[in-house]
Amino acid sequence: MIEYEHTFTTQLSELDFGRMVYAVAYLPTELIQRLLFPKSKRLRIDGEVNGVRINAGLLPDGGRYYLLISKKLQKQCGVTKGGTVNVAFNIADSDAVDVPRELEFALQADDSAKRAWENLTAGKMRGHCYRIESAKRIETKQRRIEEILEELRGL
Repeated sequence: MIEYEHTFTTQLSELDFGRMVYAVAYLPTELIQRLLFPKSKRLRIDGEVNGVRINAGLLPDGGRYYLLISKKLQKQCGVTKGGTVNVAFNIADSDAVDVPRELEFALQADDSAKRAWENLTAGKMRGHCYRIESAKRIETKQRRIEEILEELRGL
């Protein structure tokens, strides 16, 4: 069992971004006061929501911070908007990126794309990795890897 430095229980709230409404878990004020936020105001975390493993970012909202709870995570946790979640986490390395194996192999075979990849920010890398990991079909993964490599070659 993993020991987590920070834990809290909260009710899922809705955060309206115009066309989209998201479920979020707001951090308690006393927890926010204990955390040291970097200049970017975002903090990467590794942890669990209702026992389901997560790697995510804490996002600012006018002096408050929240954790975005996707529909997929809600389903895995067995909770909906308005439901209660238990969150436990440790602060993560903000520069760490879990690169999908297929993308790693593709970058190893393409020096130009690899050099461009190494110059991207961790956030941009994570965005590309998410595009690949979210694909359901092998063909879609491969197509997205090719699109990313093409974009990198153009940098």
